[in-house]
Amino acid sequence: MKKVSIQKAFDVFKPESCVFVISIDKNGKPSGMVAGWKTRCAYKPPLFAISLSKEGYTHKLIHQSKEFVIAVPNKKLQKAVEFFGSTSGNKVDKFKETKIKTLKSRYLKSPLIKDATINLECKLKKEIDLGDHTMFIGEIIAAYTNPKKKRILLNMGKIKGKRVFKEF
Repeated sequence: MKKVSIQKAFDVFKPESCVFVISIDKNGKPSGMVAGWKTRCAYKPPLFAISLSKEGYTHKLIHQSKEFVIAVPNKKLQKAVEFFGSTSGNKVDKFKETKIKTLKSRYLKSPLIKDATINLECKLKKEIDLGDHTMFIGEIIAAYTNPKKKRILLNMGKIKGKRVFKEF
């Protein structure tokens, strides 16, 4: 991972990318999910928002820990994307099951995903109640990229019951 400016990370981030959202439980154990509802919010301060179901385990973790990592996957992480997007973290250790490699964050307890194209360390700034979802707005305190890695486009369609991913 190469440390870059937050502006540089914004420049390579595409809104079509699916993302991992990673946080930790009260014992420091990481878990996460794949999210499609996300957006950049502001440059000054640098803010990033995700909208998560109130029923989800990752929602609980972010609410408790007040932090999260956004990691943009690539083709190498496709199997992990599929697993993280279809399995609940309160029932299984997603990191152990997928053997996904992590790196220690510089400022958070939540880990970075080593092979991700982009990682953003976010401190929770605000929660907005949206009915059955909560929008978590995090201030990006550090950004990293793997410049030679592509991103995955999540196509919400399915072929033979499987989600379709396209690398770009």
